[in-house]
Amino acid sequence: MNIGQTIRSYILWTHPRGGIHYDVMVTVILAFIFLTPTSVFKDRTPARWPRSGQVIITSDGHNGIICELPASAVASGDSDMQSALQRAIEPAAGQVQISRYEEVRDSSGKLAGYRVWAHRS
Repeated sequence: MNIGQTIRSYILWTHPRGGIHYDVMVTVILAFIFLTPTSVFKDRTPARWPRSGQVIITSDGHNGIICELPASAVASGDSDMQSALQRAIEPAAGQVQISRYEEVRDSSGKLAGYRVWAHRS
């Protein structure tokens, strides 16, 4: 069998199970699956935001907290965003002071929610 026929047989998957060529094909496929870094595919896990009204609170590791909340949890007509965020996270986090916040947008550019850094007062 020459090289062209071997490559063709690999592409068409014509080797019987249990043969050396079949084992080589399966090994190459598994190596590709498990050894290819995820950065090659530029695939991101979609951001998972809490449901309407829910606030996710995590520690920032330095006596502070990070709150993630959906855009729907913040009053839309409020001119002072920091005050609106304060009111939205207060029921879940208690009395906190906001250090900073950022808007989080989905892949289409639509506002998905807010990430708020705060510390307990």
